[in-house]
Amino acid sequence: MDLDMDDYIDPYEEAEAEAAAEAAGIAGPNAEDSDDDPDSDDSDAESDYEEQSFGLLSSGKHRVRNPDGTFRCPFCPGKKKQGYKIKDLLQHADGIGVSSKHRRHGRERASHRAFARFVRTDPSFAADLVGITGILGAIKPALANSNGSGSATGEAKAHAAPARSSSVPAENGVLPLEVERYAWPWACVLAAGSGFNAEEFAGRVAMFSFVEVVPLFVDGMDNIGTFAIVRFTNDWSGFNDALTLENHFSVNRLGKKEFEISSSGMGAAEGEGGECEVKVYGWVAREGDYNGGTVVGRFLRKHTILKTIDEVSKTESEKSGEMVARLASQIEEKNRYLHDLETKKNATELSISRLEEDNRKLHEAYNEEMRNLHRRARENALRIFQENENLRQELDNKRRELNSRAKQLEKLSAENANDRKTLDDERQKASEILLWEVKRLRAEG
Repeated sequence: MDLDMDDYIDPYEEAEAEAAAEAAGIAGPNAEDSDDDPDSDDSDAESDYEEQSFGLLSSGKHRVRNPDGTFRCPFCPGKKKQGYKIKDLLQHADGIGVSSKHRRHGRERASHRAFARFVRTDPSFAADLVGITGILGAIKPALANSNGSGSATGEAKAHAAPARSSSVPAENGVLPLEVERYAWPWACVLAAGSGFNAEEFAGRVAMFSFVEVVPLFVDGMDNIGTFAIVRFTNDWSGFNDALTLENHFSVNRLGKKEFEISSSGMGAAEGEGGECEVKVYGWVAREGDYNGGTVVGRFLRKHTILKTIDEVSKTESEKSGEMVARLASQIEEKNRYLHDLETKKNATELSISRLEEDNRKLHEAYNEEMRNLHRRARENALRIFQENENLRQELDNKRRELNSRAKQLEKLSAENANDRKTLDDERQKASEILLWEVKRLRAEG
């Protein structure tokens, strides 16, 4: 079965997207349900729901196969893409099934684990699983009998023994995704013939995303091959990149199995135009590579450790929990700081409000005082003007009165002068008369 890399589905794409959304403070699509279900973190309830989902799938109540031969996920009805290949469908179900409880609702994880188990164990999928590489639990091509498709299907059914739980090793030595042990941080092994230059490995995988390519040199050992380790980031995107590289080599029949069974062809192969090109093989580093006695095993034991998907998920969950706790503590501290700022802001606003009220009252009192001053000044000016006018009139009246009296005095003075003259005349006459009388008396005497 050829894998179309354009339609390749990231097995942890949705989990990583939700983790990034949580780190940015954006609620994921299941955020509103996580607070409503009290059993979301209850492992017993999750296991019960997984069994219920498996029972519903076994009863045929969910449609999985599309008319065009592709497959759909019955537990993602709102997902835009519902035309999976069988390998992509298993990667989708496995990716959500092993995602962290901080990223996925418990029922969603349980239903997808049940769906992955159902696809691996139901006889109707046995023919579809034959020959798929890169998916744990898939039927190997060697299990198919070349005598006929019927026997191939029957033998596939015999090897697809049902597992009781996604966290328990399956029968016949086939390990579920959760218990297979990988070299972590994620790594891939590149292998080529002994005549291949280890420095050229990087050019063969340049189209992939990785951290570095580490060539492994072996001194004094001939015909053992040339190896390199491709190192990836230790998160789920790194695991996806490692699986992508492995799938690329598996599709081109250059995986670990081909490397092991064709050591005689591990040299130069005739390329186009008569040129010789050395085959390069690649696969994800697992427990067998880690425990091997080759230079690959020694490098992996020195620089990596063995972990299952569950252990990595637990580590990621613990990191996420620590981050959530740290962020919650920071949020609480920020909330306290914001509360203090809010209190200070309210006190400042109250103080400003009071100052504005006092300022308004001062302005009103000032304006009222200025109005009173202007009114009093105007009244005083009017009063002074009126008093001046009255004084002027009074002065005029007195002047006229004085003029009148002066005239009267002048008149009286003139009359007195006339009276005095008359009196003087009369006195003189009287004196003359008296003198005449005296003379007359003397003359008579």
